[in-house]
Amino acid sequence: MDTARTAIIARAVVRRDGDILLVKQRAKNWSFLPGGHVEPGERVEVALIREIAEELGTDAKITGFVGVVEHGYVEDGTPHHELNLVFEVTIADLEPTSREDHIELHWLPITRLVDTDIRPAALKNALLVADRDSAQCWHAWNE
Repeated sequence: MDTARTAIIARAVVRRDGDILLVKQRAKNWSFLPGGHVEPGERVEVALIREIAEELGTDAKITGFVGVVEHGYVEDGTPHHELNLVFEVTIADLEPTSREDHIELHWLPITRLVDTDIRPAALKNALLVADRDSAQCWHAWNE
């Protein structure tokens, strides 16, 4: 994986009445947290607010830090390496709709988190830990 460029990704944990907001690419069978890539020179918090506005069409406020999850994978023969910076976020519209054709949004009961395919898997594990323990976490590459 040493040939992979490192992407910094800002991710949002958005909660509503015991549910967590997830995003799914229409062509895939797994979900991920809302957010996206931090552009060169862009502050992480600014990137996350921008990504939420672009994906969900709503204003957002960062309320806390969950942790960092490092992840590496190979897709179509290309190695990828990313650092996911995960934040607790509130959104102005609790019924957001996707603003991008290739993704859909859905609320998942937090009790079903353990049985749901959320990627990266280490990020799902970090969410499970964060729900049991309010301490910030670090999950190393693919653990």
